[in-house]
Amino acid sequence: MNLLDETKGAISQSEHSTDDVRFVGSRDEKLGIPWSQAEKVLDIDYDDGYGSQEIAADLVVAFTDGGFLRREEYDGSEWWEYEPPFRGPETQKPFRLVKLTYPADSLEDINYPMEATEE
Repeated sequence: MNLLDETKGAISQSEHSTDDVRFVGSRDEKLGIPWSQAEKVLDIDYDDGYGSQEIAADLVVAFTDGGFLRREEYDGSEWWEYEPPFRGPETQKPFRLVKLTYPADSLEDINYPMEATEE
């Protein structure tokens, strides 16, 4: 698999273009380069099949709208996954509890157990 071709495809699939790329780099933003420099770096071939991971796990493509592409891996198979920009809802329910006291896996289940299970 060519990482540059894969990345361009993922950018397009996320409904962005390379003009929308803010930077390519590490998820913690300590390392980063603009798209014009990233094309040369990403133009490599790697084995995206099962085995061992070959591309840095913290590599991201960050977009100007706050969304980004992140690397995913399962048993050595690798791909890009799109994370849309986080936008909170207009209204939210208040909550008081954050500690799990029974089998529940979400903030809503902990604070509103009956409402969460009625669906």
